[in-house]
Amino acid sequence: MNLTAKEHTNFLYFICFVAILRLFLAPMTGLGVDEAHYVLYALNLDLSYFDHPPLVGWIQYIFTSIFGTGEFGARVGAIVIGFITSIFIYKLIYDINKNSTQAFIAVLALHASFLFNALFIMLMPDTLLFLLVLPIIFTVIEIEKNNTLGMWILLGILLGFAGLSKYTAVLFIIPIIIYFVIRKRYELFYTPKIIPSILIALLIISPVIIWNIQNEWSSFAYQSEHVVGDKGINWNGFFTSLGAQLGAYNPFLVPLAYFGLYKALRSKNSTIFLTALFGLVLIAFFTYASLYKTALPHWSALFYMLFIPIGTYYMLNISKKYLNFAIGFGLILSTIAYSELAFKFIPQPDYQSLHRDIYGWNEIMKKTNEQITDIKKEAIAVTNWTLASRAIYYNDNYESQVYLIDDRNDQFDIWEKDSTIGKDLIVINTKFFKKDITKYMKCDKVILLNNFDIILNANKVNTIKLVKCKNFQGLR
Repeated sequence: MNLTAKEHTNFLYFICFVAILRLFLAPMTGLGVDEAHYVLYALNLDLSYFDHPPLVGWIQYIFTSIFGTGEFGARVGAIVIGFITSIFIYKLIYDINKNSTQAFIAVLALHASFLFNALFIMLMPDTLLFLLVLPIIFTVIEIEKNNTLGMWILLGILLGFAGLSKYTAVLFIIPIIIYFVIRKRYELFYTPKIIPSILIALLIISPVIIWNIQNEWSSFAYQSEHVVGDKGINWNGFFTSLGAQLGAYNPFLVPLAYFGLYKALRSKNSTIFLTALFGLVLIAFFTYASLYKTALPHWSALFYMLFIPIGTYYMLNISKKYLNFAIGFGLILSTIAYSELAFKFIPQPDYQSLHRDIYGWNEIMKKTNEQITDIKKEAIAVTNWTLASRAIYYNDNYESQVYLIDDRNDQFDIWEKDSTIGKDLIVINTKFFKKDITKYMKCDKVILLNNFDIILNANKVNTIKLVKCKNFQGLR
């Protein structure tokens, strides 16, 4: 596929426009919980981390070193990945029948899915897999055709980086095995060329293994509990997960993804069929997981990233009216959402703002630090990890320390080297995450220092209470 050809002009104009729009939006809104957390990875480089493998932090380190640790620098990586991923999706669909218009419409559908307009601006482990999954699929097809050492080495590199991105990348092995079995290419399982591929993949993921050996396999234990943690089936959580996916990905495009999976499984196109095997394994795993633990919408993002475009391609021959509505609906709402994030013009009731998690942290940390008189004796504290990631990130310009005070084992316990015992802690309580400090902490005295609202367009986004715990002696 030659992207310089005239037939690809509309596609290139579109993805360039969207990338520029996202770059414009990037510094205009605060970081969310996960975004801030992964920037902290970059600020605390390590072989791996408690919650995830290290590649998201390493990539953030590269981009924030170049563009700074502010909101813009924190988001450039995701925007670049979104741009490149769009090219891979375009190639996937274009290679079916060399129709640039159909491939462009498929990419439009991807960008009409609400969550991808967030994930292509927020650098997360899932975002990294968007960049890797299609090159892995393309490489497997090349191995089937030519079985060259170079392609096996490339596959090992790609799978290794996938393993450095997210633990669920181990699922990628299953569809590759199934594909070779279905194609009766058994010799590919014992070809000597597979050995360097395996060794290279293991070498690349070795930092994760070393870190876990050093930390009692805590990351593996956390992830197994995090994804499938409950013993019994939770039907309420299961249907909540399905509803969240409908809302997150566009309720008119979600059915298209499953239609695309069905059609792809019946396809005679090798690349599309292998993609279907990837999708089947991914959605089966996350559907099973959601039976036991309510799944977050982005967990299944890789499936929808592949099959909203594929479903769109197959629907083009059935109902263009449906596609026009579904894509138009998604693009209009996504445009409104981007405009609101940038210009904050839509009136919203108190405490129900779309900006609740991403607005006001500069003010919160400024007013909290105004209460600090002795940084050796006093420190800032929060009682929930989601507050900790943003509090630490937005406290970067101050000399004070921020601590997470809870009984949950997580990455913050690894980062926090100093003891908080004996310190005077200024605790940030929010409208949505608050503790009764008198009952929660052992303090000589509990003092309410300040109570203020975070205001946007004359409406309350959040309410903050700053409470001092004198001589903190642990949790009750």
